Amino acid sequence: MNVTDRPVNLDPNLIKAGYNGVDDSKVAAESKQAQLAPILFGSNVLVSYGITDIEALVAQLRNENADTRLSLKLKSLSSIADGLSTQQLQALEKSLALASSVKDLEKSQNDLQSGIDRAKAELVTLQMQTESLERQIENARENAKEYNKSVEEQQAKKAEIDRKIAKLEADASADHSAEIADLRERSDALGASIRSAEDALAAETKKIADATASLEGLKTRAAELEKGIAEGTKAIERNKNEISGLRSQISACLSSIDESSLKTLAKEVAALAPPTEEAESPHDVEKREEKAEAADIVAIIRDSLDAIARDILDEVAERRVDMV
Repeated sequence: MNVTDRPVNLDPNLIKAGYNGVDDSKVAAESKQAQLAPILFGSNVLVSYGITDIEALVAQLRNENADTRLSLKLKSLSSIADGLSTQQLQALEKSLALASSVKDLEKSQNDLQSGIDRAKAELVTLQMQTESLERQIENARENAKEYNKSVEEQQAKKAEIDRKIAKLEADASADHSAEIADLRERSDALGASIRSAEDALAAETKKIADATASLEGLKTRAAELEKGIAEGTKAIERNKNEISGLRSQISACLSSIDESSLKTLAKEVAALAPPTEEAESPHDVEKREEKAEAADIVAIIRDSLDAIARDILDEVAERRVDMV
């Protein structure tokens, strides 16, 4: 993944000035992003949650009373940024972009693993269906053999009886009518039994054909699933390697920020994020940060900034509805 393709703007001058101006060209392009991008301590709020006129948002916030919740939150973000040098801000900007790439890859990895798990579950079901069809085919073949044997035996008996009837009919020296009638009755019964066995044989033959066709379909599907599992497993491995590389890049980018300062920064930004059912409490965040690597701490900052951006946009959207 080429992280340089991900548009991220961090202007230290804008940060320290506190919402003074907007880069129209960048806003126009980045407001079309499919996902929410981080707000980076300044007036560049990058969004695509149905609010594309970022200029109007910034202008509105600039005209708000300084004591409003949003204005205070934006000032707090600027104050946090004031504690970082230009070099550190630039390092953080690049790290946030890399962290977003990691997040995308992790989501892709989760999706791939879910797909693999579903495929494996389906393979288990297919295996059971395959075994059932194979038993059906084997049983049908055994039945077909029995019906075929019965047809052949009964046809032989009927042929013998029919020959006796013909011989008796050719003998004019005596009256064989009673014997012939009995033989014909036996021949007719065998004929009916033969037809019934032939119908049963045809039914079993059809069962074999249908089950064989279904079995081929199952085998084809199983092959597709196995191929998908193999490809998904390889993709996950590639993702792991790419994630590992990105995390290394993040650590390298943050070399200008010591770990303690980075954790403090994460706590300060997290404290500004609105609480949600899914969000971690400040205590949980702090516990997670204790053993976290630099890349994990940047991920916490990124998630907090995303939440702050959504909160600001939701608030502005509500105000617009109230004004209509």
